[in-house]
Amino acid sequence: MNKEIAGRLRAEYEYLWHDSMRELPDGWVEPLVVLLEKLYRLSTIGPVSFASPGLVTWVNLRVEVSSSSASAFAMPVMAPGKWTPTRALECVEALLEFHGSTQETCSICGSEGSLMMRILGSNTEGVYCDEHAPGGSDDA
Repeated sequence: MNKEIAGRLRAEYEYLWHDSMRELPDGWVEPLVVLLEKLYRLSTIGPVSFASPGLVTWVNLRVEVSSSSASAFAMPVMAPGKWTPTRALECVEALLEFHGSTQETCSICGSEGSLMMRILGSNTEGVYCDEHAPGGSDDA
């Protein structure tokens, strides 16, 4: 991920940010932002006091990147009694949506993409749009 983008995301989502997110290719930044925004909204409980922003960290996030997708893993950091079934389900759904989005988004530009598998001796595997697919128009 571009250092400037990583810096902005780290500043904006400091309680959810983890340095493993820097490994995401630039094309998968938007699915990450959607995930962070959903988990940020889940973490907002309203101001406890005038000086408090009303943000509680509910999970620690980590991201693992492969050539064909990225997965986000959340470890709850709140006591089980603080979690509601609705909050837990929304967290799981956000994680699943992130994973699915990376499987359908070009890892280079963020456009709609599809998975290219290694076939017949090709050493390229990943999620690409038509323009960035190996052997596509930008290889000409």
